[in-house]
This record gives sequence, structure tokens and C-alpha cells, in this order.
Amino acid sequence: MAMASSLFFCNHQLHTSSNSIRRTTLPSFRPHGSSSFHPKPQLQRTPFLRISASAGRKQVEIVYDPDERINKLADEVDKNTELSRLTLFSPCKINVFLRITGKRADGFHDLASLFHVISLGDIIKFSLSPSKTKDRLSTNVPGVPLDDSNLIIKALNLYRKKTGTDNFFWIHLDKKVPTGAGLGGGSSNAATALWAANQFSGCLATEKELQEWSSEIGSDIPFFFSNGAAFCTGRGEVVEDISLPIPLDIPMVLVKPPQACSTAEVYKRLRLDQTSKVDPLALLEKISKSGISQDVCVNDLEPPAFEVLPSLKRLKQRIVAASRGQYDAVFMSGSGSTIVGVGSPDPPQFIYDEDEYQDVFLSVFVEVYSDWISQKLSACLSSKIWTVCAKVIY
Repeated sequence: MAMASSLFFCNHQLHTSSNSIRRTTLPSFRPHGSSSFHPKPQLQRTPFLRISASAGRKQVEIVYDPDERINKLADEVDKNTELSRLTLFSPCKINVFLRITGKRADGFHDLASLFHVISLGDIIKFSLSPSKTKDRLSTNVPGVPLDDSNLIIKALNLYRKKTGTDNFFWIHLDKKVPTGAGLGGGSSNAATALWAANQFSGCLATEKELQEWSSEIGSDIPFFFSNGAAFCTGRGEVVEDISLPIPLDIPMVLVKPPQACSTAEVYKRLRLDQTSKVDPLALLEKISKSGISQDVCVNDLEPPAFEVLPSLKRLKQRIVAASRGQYDAVFMSGSGSTIVGVGSPDPPQFIYDEDEYQDVFLSVFVEVYSDWISQKLSACLSSKIWTVCAKVIY
């Protein structure tokens, strides 16, 4: 199994958009380069507010720059405590197929799914806090919980419980992955936090231990310690690495309406007697031999999700009709509400033209994110300040 460090942190060039909401476009991700250590990297800055006013001969300029404020806070911690910072890329995933194979005695469902990471992801900055009582989380988007219900905080609490360490953190989450999308953004964030906490503590746990622990707080989290492509079973926590079944340069389009699908409600409406009967291993074999096609992209959660959100069914139907065969497959990821079109970077024109879709999240030129498989970090933290990160270009 590849190190989790290979997943989150490489000196690649990552193209993202400065605004991921309301018809946002994510340019293509072109992996290159190798892992390395850097002194205080400078990500390109987000826009700041500048107000100028004149009063007689005097001119007053007020500048509010949230990035600068966060950096100053982190600098103060470094200056006073000689501690380190870490900036990590946290990629999301798609479910190329998702079979629900039964219901378990514990109330969960057994599944069999091909998970694959893609080039859309969040950036998370970690700084050691002088506090020994509480983590502090901030983010760039409203509506994300900042308390103990956030999976990042849950992951840090889990790590402290398992290892007995007492490190607490200042964390800033630069959110690009929409929530309630079926893309595993929160699960990826949790895996990233576990890996980061382990680095700050001198790598007390093995990658395998981190993966096993992570299943205690989320079924999808163990996948993010994989090679990036995995056949997942059980609740999703049984992860079997597989060779890459999808070409690295295959483009895809992600379309997510503003409405989210409640995972609990989707499963509540699931009828096992109406799910697909195709063997998941047969799907995996066909993808490995012939690539992506519509008939292999089975998602047993689509019918119940479309009951929960009928407009999502219409959206998928319209994308299929408007694409005129330009996509190899169109399917829903996870429990929704993201619709994925694989095989073309071009979204349907109606997404741009019609007011009904003015608030959708649109990410184009997304690609499989897998070059990190060959990347290895030879050591844990070895300098006062280091970052293995994606270079963000706005």
C-alpha cells in the first residue's frame, strides 16, 4: 500500500478556481515533479478588500486581507513557540460504480464499489497551537461546522485518543469540494488531518494503523489511505488497492445542484429487491479491460436519490440527452447529489443558458489524480517549517 503521504502531498501543479460556487470552472490538473521540502511557501493570494477615501488633502486607505490575517497569526505561533506548519492537498473521490449488496445486523449496508480520487480537492493548513485544550478551525465558506462535529476535529481527537499525544492545532480549510455532493470531501479532510497529526507527533502510528483507526469515525475515510484506486467492500472500510483502471488524462465534468441529498434519507428509501444484480467483480473486470462505459457505471443509490430529489433525475437525463454521446458515461457519485460526465471536458450548454441552473456547482477539466502513487516522503517533519503542497494557480 502506498504511503498516505503520496496521496495528499506532492510538489505538483494543481489548477483550481478562486471561486468554487456558482458555475465554477476547475481547470485541468497536470501532475509533474516530485516531493520536496520548502521554506514558507507563498500561495497566490485570494482577493482582498481595498477601500480608498479622500478627506481634504488626506487620503485614507483601508485594506482587509483575510489571508494576511491568518498568516500573521501563524507567524506569531512560530515566533513564540518555534513550531511548524503543514499545508496539504485533500482530494475528493468518485464512485465509478456502487453496488449495495445487503443490509447488515448493525444497521449499515454492505457495498462493493470502485473508488477513485480525482484532481478536485481542498487545501488544508495546519499550525501547532500553543493551546493544550482546544483545536481552532476556520474556513473560507459559510455553513461548514467548526466544532467537534467536523470530521477534521473528530480525526484530531481520535489521534490524540489513540496515541496519548497532546498536540492541538490551528487549522484553515480552503474548501473547494462542495458538501453533500457524494464526493467524500469531508472524509478526505479527516484522513488528511490524521496524517498531519501523525507527522507533527513524529510518525507514532503506521499508515495501516491510521487507516484502521479512521473507520471508527467514517466508512469512506480508510479509502483515502489507499493508492488512489481501490475496490471497497464492507461498509466501505475494507479497502483493496487495485491498478489504475482509468486513463490518467481522461477528462470529466462534475455538476452538482445547490440541493444536497441526505445520505440517511437515500438509504431509507433503498429497496434491496430493486437493486442491480450484476456481480461487482464482473464490473471491475470489464472496466479494467475495456475502460469506462455507461453499462458499467452502476449506482444502486441513484433510484432512491432521485426519489429524494426528483430534479436530480431530470438533470442527469438532460445531461445525457444534450451530450449526444460526447460522454462515455454519465452517473451519480456516491449518494449524490453530484452528476459526473466522463470522457469530455465540455459541460452541456444548457447549464450556462438556463436560469434554473445558475446556482449549480460546475467543475470541468477534472482528471484522475494518481501521479502521487509514485511519490514517497522519506521522513517525517525534519525542519522548523516545511510544506509539501500543491501549487495553486488562480
